[in-house]
Formats: sequence, structure tokens, C-alpha cells
Amino acid sequence: MRNRILLISFFILIISFNLNAINLSLGFVSQFGISGANTNSSKIFPSSFRDFDSGFSFSIGINQNITSSMSFSILLDLGYYHDSYDLKYSIKGKRATENYQFESFLIGGYGRFNFGFLSLGAGGGIKIPGSATYKLDTYSLYGRYRFTFGDLSDIFESALIPYVRFSIDFSIFNYLFIGVYANYDFPIYFQHNNYMSDVLINQSSLSALDIGIQFGYYINLNFNKNYY
Repeated sequence: MRNRILLISFFILIISFNLNAINLSLGFVSQFGISGANTNSSKIFPSSFRDFDSGFSFSIGINQNITSSMSFSILLDLGYYHDSYDLKYSIKGKRATENYQFESFLIGGYGRFNFGFLSLGAGGGIKIPGSATYKLDTYSLYGRYRFTFGDLSDIFESALIPYVRFSIDFSIFNYLFIGVYANYDFPIYFQHNNYMSDVLINQSSLSALDIGIQFGYYINLNFNKNYY
């Protein structure tokens, strides 16, 4: 449902503009950051950052000039993302860890406000895991398990991962940019169906906050085939 609303809003915004006054915007973004997982669905900030996330996306949308040095873009994002949820516990005074690695297809919407060489961005969408790996390491048990999307649907109430992202980018060499971003994955909740209950330690929820760097390029193309 969120995805449908996002796409409908995107096309409505395109139709509502005078197409002679806007530019086609194309982009590619690559990201790499540190990740902190949380099992408390009421908290956003994790207690520590224990792993790394990475991903990339292709963007297509529209760019509208406001002044000669100011514009905004509305974009559709399609890409891939690798999420890592790493959790540490103390059980009977001994260290135990759980680690989830999600390989996901990403679809979302993104808005960018451009002020000269500076751009502020915000957006969100969903990540659709195609597969995942779970690793458990305790004083009495070690295991590594691989899950398909169907397995994840059995483990979680929903296998889809909603997210929001914010960024600050700096343009370099015309189309290229480098910046920083923060990504928050909303909680996904475990089903209480005893699926792998003899293995999982955390059986409440998973969420994560990522902070990192991103780089890539954006090209704005007007309908007269002129680039800038």
C-alpha cells in the first residue's frame, strides 16, 4: 500500500507541472556506512554501531528550477541494498551474538533541494529481501542459516523493510557529488509461531540506523537536449 501511494503521488506531481518548464533528472548513488541494530521498537538510536551496510540505486525523475542557482528534484529510486543487523548479548555471564545479513531490492521515492553546490535530500520506501543469512554464536551453540524470501515471511510478520533516508551532498566536477546520509529501517516484527524458536535469541523486533557516505552523479536533461 505504501508503495502504491508513493508511485501515484510521483506521477501526479509529474502531470501537475508544465512539462516545458522541467528537466529530466537521472542519477546513480553508491552508499557505504556503519550500522547499528536495535531490538527495542520504541527506540531509534542503537547502543552501538557494530557492522557495515552498503548499496546502490538508480534514480529517474524531474527537476524544477526555482531560480538560476536553486532547484528541486522528485525522483524514483530503484536499487540494491545490503543490510546487516548485528546484536550482542550476555548470557550467563558469557558473550553471545546474532547477525542478520539481508540482500534486498530497494524501491522508493526521493526529493532533493539544490542550492548551488549543496543539496539536501529526504525520502523513503521499502526494501524487499530476496535472501538473508542468519548467524548465531553462543557459548553452547553455533549455527549459520540461509533464508529465502518465503522463509523470512514465516519468521517475520512482514518480510518487507520500510525505510527513510536523509542526506547532504556537495557537487564536485559538475555532475559528480559526494555527501553523507542517515538511513533508518523501521522495525520488522517476529511472528510468535515457534519458527526457529529453539535458535533465535531475540524474538521481538529488528530495526537499524545507518550513517555513512555516499557518492555518485546526477544529470539534469532538458527537453531541448541540453545538459547542465
